[in-house]
Amino acid sequence: MAVTSVQGCRLEWIDWMKTIGIYLVVLGHFDSYGNDFIYAFHMPLFFIISGFLCKKEDNQGIFWKKLWFNLVVPMLIIAAANFVYACILQLIDGSFEFKTFYWFVRNVLFGMVSGFDNLWFVYTLILLKIIFQYCRSSVLFYALTVVMLTLAYIYNNYDLSAFPFFMKEPNAIVDVCTAYPFFALGILLHDYKAILKEWNHKGMLVLMGVCGFLLVFICCSYNGSVGLHCSDYGGNMLLCLLGGVSGSMMVFAVSKLLGHASTYVVIISRGTIIILGFQKIIIALVRAFFPASYADIVFAFIIVILFIPLIIWTERYFPLMAGKYRINKIHPV
Repeated sequence: MAVTSVQGCRLEWIDWMKTIGIYLVVLGHFDSYGNDFIYAFHMPLFFIISGFLCKKEDNQGIFWKKLWFNLVVPMLIIAAANFVYACILQLIDGSFEFKTFYWFVRNVLFGMVSGFDNLWFVYTLILLKIIFQYCRSSVLFYALTVVMLTLAYIYNNYDLSAFPFFMKEPNAIVDVCTAYPFFALGILLHDYKAILKEWNHKGMLVLMGVCGFLLVFICCSYNGSVGLHCSDYGGNMLLCLLGGVSGSMMVFAVSKLLGHASTYVVIISRGTIIILGFQKIIIALVRAFFPASYADIVFAFIIVILFIPLIIWTERYFPLMAGKYRINKIHPV
């Protein structure tokens, strides 16, 4: 993901937002209590942040270099590592089949959710960044939101079995449709970065946080489960959009109130792609010993903390997995 800075100035509230967001991702993958609430906004939050931090590159070569090293290479490495781990487990229990290699290639090509990896988000983000880079007209870029939402509606309400790209299995190509409005909102908010950076009225932030929480609760109560990983907006598209924006607004308010981001928060913020890529392995190990309970709230926190040394090690010794283009700016060679 992009570095948490705009025009060279680090935005600590973005670090907090990404840290809170990745914690909610881990907690949501425990498939425990409060999942409908979490799923209503935790991935829209990341797409809004990604749009906010995204900028067009005048040099197309720089754009593709950053896309390749920041997103594509880490995604491929993490996907391969998860695949090897899954194969080892299958060899141990005797369920391994050679056609597993076919499914791995297919899943990578279409950005599908499978096994332990959760990289559909990265694949979807790659596609969104390409659209933004090559959409020369801002009016056209925002107008595409209507097109994408229309496609999402068709996907959710009509039988498209005749079209292979619109298979009912989770895949990043159709996920773009539901993620697009959140990413576009982030792009729009980028123009107001100075206002957002300076806005620290505690009373308004508390009110924003409370209102955001209540709106998400109402949305998930009436809209049901939302799954952006399969372009599923739940029962109502408008409630999905409102829930995603309201939850992101809530996290923004909390992040601004938290203020200074510690070194550990910044590390977690930089390493969200690593946590995203490997957290399901640890969750599976925890679930093997502990059933679903409110203790999952603590387990998710511990898992995020445990990733800190891995992120530090990866940035220093295996920067390709952490995003070489970005990490070399942190640890110059």
